[in-house]
Amino acid sequence: MNRRYPRALLTLTSCASLAIVGTLAGSTPAHATYYSGGMPKRSFSVKTVGINSQWVKYFDTGRKNWNTAGVGANIKRKSSAKPSFTANRYNGSWYGLYAPSGSRPNRSFKIQVNARTIDRDTDSISQYDKWVRSTVTHELGHGLSLDDNPNTSKASLMKHSRNRSTVQKPLAYDKSEVKRIYT
Repeated sequence: MNRRYPRALLTLTSCASLAIVGTLAGSTPAHATYYSGGMPKRSFSVKTVGINSQWVKYFDTGRKNWNTAGVGANIKRKSSAKPSFTANRYNGSWYGLYAPSGSRPNRSFKIQVNARTIDRDTDSISQYDKWVRSTVTHELGHGLSLDDNPNTSKASLMKHSRNRSTVQKPLAYDKSEVKRIYT
């Protein structure tokens, strides 16, 4: 189904293509849920790039989901920050990408959300909104050093198999892992 409403949510500020940065070479998680590409602290700033006010709201919701989760996260939106968040209609089949750069303590990252794939896989504006919020919060979880698909039977925002319509905030397992990682 090809709906036009998600396309209207995006404001393209550049014709240049964004390169998809691969995962950090040679990094191996120290624990099943630890991601070595995360930020050195639970407090960091991110700038939004090339998106309209609706996408800024999605991003702010993801920040709020972590900042109010009781894990000590303090993710701010700041125009001068090096880490960035953007969205577009990319050709890939992924929903979101987190691409770290640099090493701790000078870590940065780029988050990209693929509106085209989310649009393709949702049936309504309401479902689309939920999937975007789930994806944004999931990608910010990588900034808090959480890895994809943790090796646990517990429910997790970081599992690709999660129900994106219902899991839009960090769950108990995600919260305990952020606390454990940054202790």
